[in-house]
Amino acid sequence: MNAKKEIRRGLPIGIIIVLLLGCTPAAQKVAPGDYRITRPGATSVVVVHSRSGNTALVAKLLADAAGATYVRLKAPEGTGDSLISSPNRNAEVAIEPRTVDLSAYRTVFLGTPIWFWHPAAPICSFIRANDLTGKRVVLFYTYQGGLAKTAIDEWKALVAKRGGTVVEVIGINRKMHATDEALAAEVTSIIAGRLKSLLPSK
Repeated sequence: MNAKKEIRRGLPIGIIIVLLLGCTPAAQKVAPGDYRITRPGATSVVVVHSRSGNTALVAKLLADAAGATYVRLKAPEGTGDSLISSPNRNAEVAIEPRTVDLSAYRTVFLGTPIWFWHPAAPICSFIRANDLTGKRVVLFYTYQGGLAKTAIDEWKALVAKRGGTVVEVIGINRKMHATDEALAAEVTSIIAGRLKSLLPSK
């Protein structure tokens, strides 16, 4: 068997090994005080799961613009580091906090990265554990790969089952932004345009 055929045979195995053992950036180290920012009197809350920090950056910009309370979910160490450690979106993940008192908030922003073509399991676990009755819900996500055709509809349906109404969905392709500053510029543009009517007037 020649060398080229040997290489071709090895490629699928190599790809599988990379997926199983991990091909994602290192998880962001988060200081304890960066998991929650409480803003007394806020009428909006931003709840986000973020492994590498990209989606958290978007969430913080949204929270600042909305004058919203900010909650970053904490998942078990290693969650999402590889295919093996990325739970299915329908699996229950031991997130902290599991529930948040949403009674004071009119608008709830829910953010997540896309893992293997769907919203990550931690944000789905949060939605299933919380009452969204009567809430306006903004879904936002960051991604670098593909998105399943049914992913957003499934996500909306999950929110609807908990009583919420999705009023906006924002997707940001991280590959389009070489720097955090470029990412922040797109989010600022989205806030000034598509989300303007949902935010408190200044």
